[in-house]
Formats: sequence, C-alpha cells, structure tokens
Amino acid sequence: MACIRALAAASLLCALGAGHGDDDHCTHEASMVNYTCNTTTCGGYMAYKASACTASMKCPAVVVIQDWNGMNDYEKERTRMLAEMGYVGFAADIYGYGTPVEDMSDWMAASSAHRGNPDLYMSKISAAIDKVKSLDFVDTTKVAVIGYCFGGTGVVNMAILGMEGVLGVVGYHSGISPNARVVRGNSTAPMVAKVLLHSGVKDDAATDMAMLEEEFESAGATYEIVRYGSGVYHSFTEWTASVPMQSMYDQRADVRSWESTKHFLMELFDGLPAASRGPENDMLTTGLHNYTCNTTTCEGYMAYNASGCTASMKCPAVVVIQDWNGMNDYEKERSRMLAEMGYVGFAADIYGYGTPVEDMSDWMAASSAHRGNPDLYMSKISAAIDKVKSLDFVDTTKVAVIGYCFGGTGVVNMAILGMEGVLGVVGYHSGISPNARVVRGNSTTPMVAKVLLHSGVKDDAATDMAMLEEEFESAGATYEIARYGSGIYHSFTEWTASVPMQAMYDQRADVRSWESTKHFLMELFVGLPAAEREPECHLDVGLRFPGPCQTLIPGDHDHDHDHDNQVEGSETSSGMAAFLSSALGAVLALLA
Repeated sequence: MACIRALAAASLLCALGAGHGDDDHCTHEASMVNYTCNTTTCGGYMAYKASACTASMKCPAVVVIQDWNGMNDYEKERTRMLAEMGYVGFAADIYGYGTPVEDMSDWMAASSAHRGNPDLYMSKISAAIDKVKSLDFVDTTKVAVIGYCFGGTGVVNMAILGMEGVLGVVGYHSGISPNARVVRGNSTAPMVAKVLLHSGVKDDAATDMAMLEEEFESAGATYEIVRYGSGVYHSFTEWTASVPMQSMYDQRADVRSWESTKHFLMELFDGLPAASRGPENDMLTTGLHNYTCNTTTCEGYMAYNASGCTASMKCPAVVVIQDWNGMNDYEKERSRMLAEMGYVGFAADIYGYGTPVEDMSDWMAASSAHRGNPDLYMSKISAAIDKVKSLDFVDTTKVAVIGYCFGGTGVVNMAILGMEGVLGVVGYHSGISPNARVVRGNSTTPMVAKVLLHSGVKDDAATDMAMLEEEFESAGATYEIARYGSGIYHSFTEWTASVPMQAMYDQRADVRSWESTKHFLMELFVGLPAAEREPECHLDVGLRFPGPCQTLIPGDHDHDHDHDNQVEGSETSSGMAAFLSSALGAVLALLA
C-alpha cells in the first residue's frame, strides 16, 4: 500500500511539473558518479538517455571540464544539454574530494596547482575519459572533450600535448596566454584532436592568439578559432557572469558558440558532411537582370522561389558581391543556394557592361579601380541593393550582403563606412589588410550592420586581423571572426581553386563557414534565439520511472552501470526541494 501511495504521489507531482517547471520534454537520466583520478577520488556528474544509449546502441560521449571554481551546477547543466543532443555527457571533477572550493582564494589555489603541473592536470582529464570509456553504453571511438575557462586551458593543453583517445576538443574563454597554458615547444607529439576555440576579443589578447595560431600551424593541427566582439569579455557563456569589464555573460556569443559546437560535434562523430552546392533547379526562378549602377549598366543574376516569395509573402534578400574575376557561375550558384534557403539571392555585377574580365590583368585592373575608389565601389553595391529592394516580393527591412575575396573586401568597407539599409554582412577570404580596405579612421558613421568574417590563417596576417579587431572594438560593432587552419589559404570556399600555397579550396572550411553563415542569416532575419538551457529534470534520489518528467521515487538506484559509485544528491535548488518535499507530504496525507 505504501508503494502504491508513493507511486500515486509521484504521478501527481509529475503532473504538476515537479523538478522541471513547465518544460516536461526532458528524457535523460542524471546522477553523480565516483571514480579514481590520480591519487584521489573524484565525483563526476553523468547525464544520458538510457533508452537510446545501451550496450547494443552505444552513444558518443562528451566530457565537460570545469571552470576554476569546481564542478558545479553550470557544468551539470551543460552536461544535460549534451545528453538531450543524444550524447553521454560527463562533467569531470578535476580537483577531487577534499579540495576546498568555497571562495576565490580556494579557486586560485586549486586551479594554479593544476595549471602549474600539466602532468597532474592531464592525468585528471585522462581519468575522466577513462571512466567514460569504461561504460558499456559509450562508443569508445567517439569521445570529445569541452572545457570552460580553466577547463578551456585544459583542453588546449590536451591538444598541444597530443593526447590521444579523443576526436576533438572545444574550449570557451580558455585562457590561452603562454603563461597559462602549455606551449607547443614542450611537445613533439602530433596534434591529433581537432580543435575549436571560442574567444572574446576583450578576453584573449590578439598577440596571444597569434602565437597560438603559429604553434597550431607548425604542428599541422586541424583547428578553428572564433573571436566575438565587441565588448565580449571572459565567461561570456556563463549565464550568471556579471562583473563589468571583466567577466560578463553575452547572449549572442553564447548562442553562436553553442551552435558552432553542435555542428563540430556532429562532424567529429558522424564525419564531415559534403559541401553544399546549388545546381540549376526547376523549382527556382532564375535569370539575368539589368540595372543602373553608377554611370553604367550592370547585369545581375537573381534566384528565388516564386511560389514562396510573392507580393503578399515577401522574402528576405541576400546580395552576393563577386570575386575579382567578375560575376560568374560561382556567384550564380551561391545565389541559388540562398534561394534554396528561402531567400531572394541576387548576384551583383560590380564592374558593369564594357569592363573586360578575360584574364588576370583584366581582373587586376577592374578590382584595383574599385578598391582604390571606395565611393565608386560603395555606389555599385548600393545600386545592387536598391535593385533588390525595388522588387515587390522582397522584404526591404530584411536584406544582407555577402562577398567573396574582392567582394569580401567590399562588405568590410560597407560595415566600416556605416552603410545603412542592410542588417548584416558576411565576408569570405576578404582581403582585410589596411592597404586593401577602408580603415575606420576614415569614417565616424556608426557601424550598424552586424559582421561575420571567415578567414584562412594562411591568407590574412594575424597583425592585420588584430588591427581590424581594434577598429571594430572602437566602433562598438557587433562582429565575429572565424579563423581556419592549418594550411588554409585564399579562396578556400571556391570549389575549383587549386593554386598550391596560394589559393586552394578546403572542404572543411567551406562547410563550417557556410553553416555559420546560415545561422547568422537566420539571426538577422528572424532574431537572435534564446540561449539553450537544460534545467533540472528531477530529484536524483531514487528509482527512475519512465515518462517525460522522469519522476523519482525514494529507494535504491536501479542503474545498470556503476551503481555502487553513485552519490545521492539533488539536482534542484533548495527552494524547489523544499516545495517538493512539502507537496509530497501533502499528497501522501491525502492518500493515507
């Protein structure tokens, strides 16, 4: 009878949304797990979907390395977020039992003890990975590690030291100064793990970032470093960070970095997808369109879905600015790719009729005439935008511009000069040296367009990138710069580029940059989505019963793995726990 009363009470509390508020989608299990780490005992936190991750259907695993203040609710929530993505999430406990983490002096002491002893730090990370790999529902060939702040430094060290057994690492606001991390000169082991780093421009110095890029290039690493600005400081993914000019949460950087991470993990575990392409498609309306640009006639190329974009259902538009060799099949295909996404794609003709584009000498002459005359160049871009906005099936409040190489320089100039009428710009291998573009000192107009730049580390010099970041910061721009390496040269998105050590296509940089662009365009046209969260699903104190609420009944854990090592504890706040205890007592009294 007592069991029946307990079951009934649990069902009622689940109906009330116990432990998960109004969000009853949670399907994962979560618990504390003890394991041996170096010479001590550590208490990790694991979350996964027991119905999906089994001995016969093994799941990839992602280990989360803590910030300097110990493994706490933040890492637990990130672990649950990973579980909801179908992975086994495991928040590692680097310090272990007995290490005080009550205040900043404790955090400083504990983190310094590990930063100053990389062997100790790596042994703690390895212990967590080994624990995860010991679980029979984990695919041991598919493991990644992500880390925040102190933990971000840890994953950078892992990569630099060539730690094996993981496919890739992700670091957020990692602390990458050479005083905080291992330098590559201390290791000759191959860098086997792919690396993705997310950095606030106000957190990591450009000189430190340049040094890290140089080390990664010399090691032949596969890596990507994304810089967020302006005014993005340390701890930008930590929802409660609020120390002005030091550690501050930034919703946009959090959202963008998490989306990037999700695609990175999919690449690690499922393989790099094929590059998107946009062949001719009968479902699209395409064609050439003449328009006046400055004092000449230009011929653009438009692609859109006529059934989806009408006078009564207006669509956003994306203008594509050509490479230096003129508007050709490449820009046309990118326009069709944009049309497939539901936008009106318009490839602009910057040079216009009568400008020869037969060979490199023609391309050099035509592009130089526009680079050297920013007013002329901007007038040509404006003419294309005006043409697009004149179409009755275009939402004139939702226009963006993307550009490649010469066109990438054009969109950088647009942003720096404060051109209005567009929500954002995207540049690919843009040519951002101060000799090629407008410098911010030539403009006092506010930078209103959001900026996304994709750069090959072997294309744009780190010093030029640092100068551009400084200009964007002083202007208060909203921007993001992704750097791809190693060995990523100019024209990395152009499918036929094949000039060794100069202009070479790179599938990974193409795929990653296009996925990033798609999410950026959605942000521009639909709005920045809320940051993903995964609140506590239940009280972790007993037997789990199936159902969206995952209600727990007091009693022994019936867990298939490591049940002797599980530490009882609550995933809910003390206030919620008190409420649930009171509610449970009231329900049981009614059922007595």
